Amino acid sequence: MKSRSALASLAAIAMAFALPVALAATPVRLKDYRNLVRIVSPRFSPDGHRLALVTIRPDFVHDRYLATLRTIDLDGDSQHVLVRGMRDLRMPRWSPDGRSLAFIARVGKSQPQVYTVPAVGGTPEELSDAPRGVQQFAWSPGGRRIAYVTPDASPISDKDRRMHHDLFTIHDDDYQVRTPAVASHIWILSLRGGKARQLTFGTTSVLEHAPPFAGSVSAPAWSTDGRWIVYTQQANGHDADTDRTTIAAVSVDTGKVRLLTAQRSYEYTPTFAPKGGSIAYLYPHGPGPISTMDLFVGSMSGGFRDVSADLDRDIYSRYAWLPDGQGLVALANDHVGTRLYVQPLHGAGHAIALGSLNPLRLAVASNGALAIVADNATQAPELYLLRTLDAKPEQLTHFNQRFEKYVYPRSVELQWHAPDGQPDDGILTYPNGYVAGRRYPLVVFSHGGPEAASSEDFDAGEIGPLRDLFAAKGFLVFEPNYRGSDNLGNVHEHAIYRDPGQGPDSDVIAGIDRLEKRGLVDTTRIAAVGHSYGGYMTAWLISHHHFWRCAVVADGALDWTEEYELSGAGNLAWTRDSLGGSPWDAASADLYRTGSPITYAGQITTPTLILSGTADITVPITESFALYHALASRHVPVKFIGIPGAFHSPQDPVHRELYYRAIEQWVVSRMQH
Repeated sequence: MKSRSALASLAAIAMAFALPVALAATPVRLKDYRNLVRIVSPRFSPDGHRLALVTIRPDFVHDRYLATLRTIDLDGDSQHVLVRGMRDLRMPRWSPDGRSLAFIARVGKSQPQVYTVPAVGGTPEELSDAPRGVQQFAWSPGGRRIAYVTPDASPISDKDRRMHHDLFTIHDDDYQVRTPAVASHIWILSLRGGKARQLTFGTTSVLEHAPPFAGSVSAPAWSTDGRWIVYTQQANGHDADTDRTTIAAVSVDTGKVRLLTAQRSYEYTPTFAPKGGSIAYLYPHGPGPISTMDLFVGSMSGGFRDVSADLDRDIYSRYAWLPDGQGLVALANDHVGTRLYVQPLHGAGHAIALGSLNPLRLAVASNGALAIVADNATQAPELYLLRTLDAKPEQLTHFNQRFEKYVYPRSVELQWHAPDGQPDDGILTYPNGYVAGRRYPLVVFSHGGPEAASSEDFDAGEIGPLRDLFAAKGFLVFEPNYRGSDNLGNVHEHAIYRDPGQGPDSDVIAGIDRLEKRGLVDTTRIAAVGHSYGGYMTAWLISHHHFWRCAVVADGALDWTEEYELSGAGNLAWTRDSLGGSPWDAASADLYRTGSPITYAGQITTPTLILSGTADITVPITESFALYHALASRHVPVKFIGIPGAFHSPQDPVHRELYYRAIEQWVVSRMQH
């Protein structure tokens, strides 16, 4: 038998060998993200004792994402798989009696339909039979009916199409439009008789495409008595007119539509309160749409008022009513994180304490509990439960536990002021193994939007895994939240109005100067990288400053006239309302030229990688072609990569990985020269 001292010596030796292993934990690599599980759509059962959620895993063999519908028993903490293997599974919703879950999915090459599955498990049953598929849906309060949204039939018949009698009128549509625009409408499906009837008609449409600034497509929402449905009504079905929206209510019995507000633009995401009959929706704080989105609350008789005016944060479309109908909870960017706010109908809103967690999605239970999907820069997303508003988050899932074994770089908030006094902030990430006093190469990553922000998330946002990948290569990573970002309040966000380039440029350069004065940066090795509006910022920065070692412009907006004339997804309205008019208005025409990076492309000398999706309707690939030829014709080192079939970013796992790999390899190879 060994003595205590001998055991102690053996323990010390074991620790001596174990310590280097712990210190030698490896940084996360790009291929490791193949194991990342994303968690979406948390929904409480009506009694608050169960949670439904969807987990999404990449399938690299078939190059698609696999969604699984699960439930968690909050009393026993047991998990159950209800549905897996169905394509594009999304939007789970409990039946009002809690006995089943409905969701949207596809089977084979069919259109997406509404399916239901027993909450205890079983075979999914198709409920809807919409020839053109279902976009959104909602249960009625009694559970006997479902309201769903589906597009109208094309005005061009199959016979006319076969005969090539298929010319159509184009209005505010994107440059890749192939068929005439059609409106989407609400239908009511009776679950007893199985019959569906159309509820809304005409040239107006339920919102079906992304809005210009904020807000989102949302499901129709029933009143508690089942008599009314509120929805976002768009003036037409054209994909670039998503600013022309208003909040409407339709009578379920008569189909009569009532417009609830005097506004006819930028109103989104209406919902009924679970009690009391109040209605909430999102609308810009002002001045104009270049501002934070606020929560407005009123009723069927009107009287809407801005209840979050004093919160001074840009409310996401991910908000929910509290069960008593006397307040709401909402997500919003705040500095370099995301916060969960409680906003009462009367009085000031406040943030819920979540420690270091950044909430990504939320759900509210009938008993007042909250569920959030949350992460941070070093913690992969998981599902958490708050049993009350002031309770500590309890972790419910461990889908991403394997990511705990990696070592991650340290990120901090950096604050500074631009020369004109504009306050700014951003994320500074130190390289792995950082040594104080040493100068490091710097990657400047500009986020898109611009009404968005860089946040300390794990793999969310446009930067994705690049923060960790660059830090592992020994680089500083700087993510500036330049003016126009939505994380510092309305004044900061509105400051980009009629100042798309010069003001944000001064913010970014002042931030870089701050880092250089701290002695952190190897000034001979600085790279500029950005996606979408971040691509705009990158092109602007490399055309106005010439200290850059290399650059990456991904799906970059480069020419405001092309954004106005060719883009869908609301960018016609974005350019018009950001620049103060159209390219043909005298007061704004010159800004379309002087505010476009392509105007200055002849001054670019920085080696540049350009990436663009071939099917991008948000930022047309034509702009990337123009930048490529502007550089190639002058023999500036340039490489242009097209992503087949991609819209505004890669939608499949293989292309997403190749996209980030191309960016990483370009920057690393150029910075090491």
